[in-house]
Amino acid sequence: MSASLALTLFLGAFFDATLGFCFFVFGEVFFLMAGGLLFSERAIWAVAAVLAGAYAADQTGYLIGRQMRPVFNRFALAKRWRRAALRKTRRLLARHGIKAVAVSRLLGPVSWFMPPVCGSAGMAWQRFAVGSALGVTLGVGMFVALGYAAAWGAARGIVDVEAFIAAHKWVLLVGGQAVFLIAGIISHFAGSALFRRV
Repeated sequence: MSASLALTLFLGAFFDATLGFCFFVFGEVFFLMAGGLLFSERAIWAVAAVLAGAYAADQTGYLIGRQMRPVFNRFALAKRWRRAALRKTRRLLARHGIKAVAVSRLLGPVSWFMPPVCGSAGMAWQRFAVGSALGVTLGVGMFVALGYAAAWGAARGIVDVEAFIAAHKWVLLVGGQAVFLIAGIISHFAGSALFRRV
């Protein structure tokens, strides 16, 4: 087990779901790598690292929301439409809190905001923790499974997947981040140009 790689996978999964950092760190690369390592090195520790990082990010977001609750309430109660939105949010979390938190992990950017909102809106931590555990298992687990399947499929061809991942794991992580970042920048500018034409 490489301690530095385990820490990198943990931090990648953590910052992927942490507001602010989430715009620059793309967890999918780390989740896919964990799946590839699970296939090539039977590295359960890699999967544990990304699951723990994603779960820790959710709990941190919830605690930040809980600490910011007075500020959040002042903001939410300042206008009538915000008060209505707060009431709807609290009703949703009261009725479907665990399911809402779990499903938010499958909805991309929604997963970044859900933990602080749950903490600020007063959702019980026990319910949030269960929903977060389910969501992380599903959301992260599907990318880990995809990484495992991709490595398994490549191994059926002429590629020596185990040697390739062992030799290039850091390049794959950094290169994957660069690809996602460039794709995000291109889509932003392309979307802005399209919006200006319309």
